[in-house]
This record gives sequence, C-alpha cells and structure tokens, in this order.
Amino acid sequence: MDLNKISTFIRTRRKELGMTQQELALKLFVTEKAVSRWETGRGTPDISLLIPLSQALNVDISEILSGESKKTEVEKIIEYNEFNKKHKFNLQFKLIIMLYVISILLFLIYLRFEYDPSIKLNYFIRLFITFTSSLLIIIANKFYSNNCVEKLEEKKHITTFSQIIVFIYYIIFIFNMVIFARYNSINSYNLIPFKSIGNIIINGNLYSIVINILGNFLIFMPLEYFIIELFKIEKFWLNLITSILILFIIEILQFIFKVGVFDIDDIILCSLGMITFYNFYNYFKRKLF
Repeated sequence: MDLNKISTFIRTRRKELGMTQQELALKLFVTEKAVSRWETGRGTPDISLLIPLSQALNVDISEILSGESKKTEVEKIIEYNEFNKKHKFNLQFKLIIMLYVISILLFLIYLRFEYDPSIKLNYFIRLFITFTSSLLIIIANKFYSNNCVEKLEEKKHITTFSQIIVFIYYIIFIFNMVIFARYNSINSYNLIPFKSIGNIIINGNLYSIVINILGNFLIFMPLEYFIIELFKIEKFWLNLITSILILFIIEILQFIFKVGVFDIDDIILCSLGMITFYNFYNYFKRKLF
C-alpha cells in the first residue's frame, strides 16, 4: 500500500475537477484539515469514506487504492482497512492513552487522600488536582479528535465524551467538598438572607472571605456550563429553576447528614455565580458563533 501514491492521486484528481480542499471536505462532511492530511500523506481516509470519496472525485475505489494493482477491489479494500488501522494506532494514539492513564491515576490519588481523616487537603490543592485531571482528559480527546477522527459527527461525540468524563470528576469533587469528605458533625441553619455574608465580612479574615464568599460564588460556575452544554437546558428561567433546585438539594443533604449548615446565603451566592456565568457564556457564545 503506497501512501504517497494515494495522497498524490487524491490531490491531483481534486485539482483536475477544480475543487478546493474545503469544497471536497463539505461534500464528504469532514474537516478541511482531514483532506489536507490525506493529500500530504499524513493520514488516510477512513474506510467508510471510500465510496463517498470515489463519487466526489468521479473515480473507482480501485483507482484511489492504486489502480495499477492486479488485486480485486475487495482485496484492496481489506488491505487498505488494515493499513488504515495500523496508521491510526501509532505514537499519537499511545500518547492519548498515556494522558488518560495519568488523569485517572491523579484523580484516584486525590480520592485516596480525600478519604483519609488524618490528611487535611487544602481547598486549593483539591481544586488543582481536579482541574489538572480534567484538563488532561480534554487535551487527550482534543488531540484524538484532531489527529485520529475525520467525520464531523464523530468529533461531536468526542466532545460530548470529554464533557461527560469531566462532569463526573466535577460531581465527585463537589460532593466530596460539601458532603462525603466531611467528618465534623454540624446541625445548624440560617434562613436570614445576607446574615452569614455580613458576619464573614465583619468578623472574618481574608482567607475566610475568599473561601466562603468568593468560593461559593465561583464553585458552581462549571456546573452551569454542564447544564447548558451537556444537558441542553438553555432557556433562562428553566435553567435558573434547575440551578436553584440543585443548590437547595445540596444544602438539604448537608443539613440531613449533619455535615454542614443549611444556609440561604450559600444558595444566594452560588445562584448569583451561576447566573453570572450563564449571561457571560451566552454573550460570548453569540459573539463567537
């Protein structure tokens, strides 16, 4: 299987038909970058694209696979498929697997320390480990999407898969923070708006203000992203009701299991953070797309 011959044939035939790489990509529902890889010999079309590609170029599949060979078309397709698989499972794919392994191991180490009562993990260390684990998954899937996937629909699936994994990391992190990894028994509540906020501002130090006020304002912003992009709850009022309901359930669970104070101010701060993210995210989304 001569990769250079295939790439030269695709490039030459496309130019003979007066098509640009973008026009060919649109006909096949792939990215322009995928066509560029085929024509420079850095990749090969997926086997499922051979028929659409042959139709777009107005040639036989056997011509794409090298028309000079005496092998039958079926034999060529089988050989091409094996070559294509081998080409994809190269160093790039191994790097992606390595990033996945590092991400999972890092998050498992975090969980190991989180559930050891003798170890008190700093809030920022928890956040850093979770963020790093999530970032590795996003990088791995982005790398896989750009180098191993050609179809636009498959790229969307990869993006959704990334969101699901990061969402699972985030949910575990949140529930560890507010319920699972708490060992002190607390049985209290505050139903007076801004009472807790006022006490912290007046009597607290800088660290307590950052953690309890700014922290509550920021901590549920990622959840708002998942509500919009993963669960597709985009209408403002439905989104707001969903957000407040989730926050209310978390506060109730803290009170029931005696691991935190049911505080109306927490709901207010977290809701404000989520509303702020909703507005900014949708504003920039409209500007960019």
